[in-house]
Amino acid sequence: MHVRKALVVGINDVSIMVARLLVSNGYDVSMIAGNEDEARLGRGIPAYVYVGDPRNEGFLRDAGIDESEVVMLFMDDAMNLEVARVAKSRGVPVIIALISNKEKYLDAFIELGVYAIPIVDAVLSKVAHYLRLPFKQLLYSDDKVQAYYVVISSESPYINQEVKDVARRCGAAIPLVIRGDEVVISNGELRIEAGDKLLLVGAADSVIKCVERIY
Repeated sequence: MHVRKALVVGINDVSIMVARLLVSNGYDVSMIAGNEDEARLGRGIPAYVYVGDPRNEGFLRDAGIDESEVVMLFMDDAMNLEVARVAKSRGVPVIIALISNKEKYLDAFIELGVYAIPIVDAVLSKVAHYLRLPFKQLLYSDDKVQAYYVVISSESPYINQEVKDVARRCGAAIPLVIRGDEVVISNGELRIEAGDKLLLVGAADSVIKCVERIY
């Protein structure tokens, strides 16, 4: 039986909850703490805790980075980026980083192919959802393609319009809609509602114009 392995770098309240989630979904989880005080936070988690400098490639090998299908980063932005580069060079399929300074670091993580979660965007997304306010987040970008996560405000001109019609006018794909706790695959009759969260994917110019109009 194949056991999926995950490496969580940094131990804090958030990473502890993530580690528990991974364990409950069948992952064999290892965690890296920068010091003994941090390591003590990981007591009670069914994961092996390594203590050391995660920027050291030899230490990362000992912690199991080469066998890991997922590496999740919860240290400061600069260290997260260093570790992400090592993980990428060693062929880790999925790398996810929580980042504090979006303006300084987001582009670097995206260019590296890392799933970056800006803390401020996570908070703003929830606020926008509860208050039905507009919100957008760039998920992926290269020379040709962009992907955005957009929360539809109560003032959006596209409320009650069919998703397929909006996508056609925008020249972009809207493959799924998150409505409440449900992920809905777009179909011919699905209409946009205030508070919906849309995934927009397409040519960069078309997506940018669509995002500015739609949310």
